[in-house]
Order: sequence, then C-alpha cells, then structure tokens
Amino acid sequence: MIADLAMHIADLVENALRARAREVRVVVRRSGEHLYLEVADDGGGMDPHTLQRACDPFFSTKPGAKVGLGLPLLKQTAEALGGTCGLESSPGLGTRVWVNLPWGHPDRPPLGDLVGTLVPLVVTSPGVEFTVELGDDQSTWILSTRELREHVGDVPLSHPEVLSFLEGEMARTAEALGLKESA
Repeated sequence: MIADLAMHIADLVENALRARAREVRVVVRRSGEHLYLEVADDGGGMDPHTLQRACDPFFSTKPGAKVGLGLPLLKQTAEALGGTCGLESSPGLGTRVWVNLPWGHPDRPPLGDLVGTLVPLVVTSPGVEFTVELGDDQSTWILSTRELREHVGDVPLSHPEVLSFLEGEMARTAEALGLKESA
C-alpha cells in the first residue's frame, strides 16, 4: 500500500519516465475543500486495450510484473473518499492522470513529503523537462526546469547550490499554500 499522496505522485512520474516522456507536468492544488493532483506527460501513451486495463491491479506493463497497484490504489482511494480519479492516454501523445479528493476527509492519506519526493525526481531525470505547479485559490507557484536551466546555464540541477535553492523554494511555497502537513 502506498502510504501518502507524494508516493502516488512519484509512482506516476516514474511511469511517465518509463514511457520515455521528455516533458512531465505535476500539479498539486488545494482549492477550497478539494485537493487536486495531476501528472501529465508526453511519453508513449497507452493503446485503448492497455488504457482499459490500467486500473486493474492484476495488470502491469512493467516487464516481469504480474500486478500493478499504483493506479488501482489511487483510484480506489479517490472513490472511497467520494472523490474522482481520471486517466487519459493516447499512443504517441502521452498520458494524463488526475485525482480530486476532499481535503478534510478523515481518511484522506497525508500529502507526505512533496519536496523530498519531487526534487530528487526532477534533478535525477536528465533530458526530461519538468513543470511543477503548486497552488491554491489565491496563487500558483510554477517551477519550469527549462526556465531554470536558462538561468543556471551549464550548472547541473543536481549542483548543491541549485538543489538547495529548489528545496528551499519548494518547501517555502508548499508551507505558504498549506500543502505541507506535519507528520
């Protein structure tokens, strides 16, 4: 079982990377009493048969795997809380997964460590451009690795100063937006 929502996001991003995505978009937005999560990519996408089976826990596209629990558990969680989960995909065009959950539901999994989950994925995925959006009803913070690379030049995103900047900015933003929950 996936313990928190950040781990669901990580699972979806890892799926995008396995599908050879060159661009990945992650959205975490709290709007009123709802939490919206989305991961979209421009990877290989799924054919209609795979898309139809993607939320079946006894189906996986991973080599050698007989079960795939990420999407089924996310969908089950959303539905159990009275939320929604959606999946769109087209071969060659990519995949988009989103979930809308009631923020205050007592059984909603915690967000988990968004910063500690997203920053390592962003800085250790060479050749992939990320857009990370954190927001609420008042504002949206956007991290674009394409724009960040323009500012830092040849300095890798994994450089300690860049890494520290990313972690600090994302942590301050998550806290300001109410997207950081204490353990």
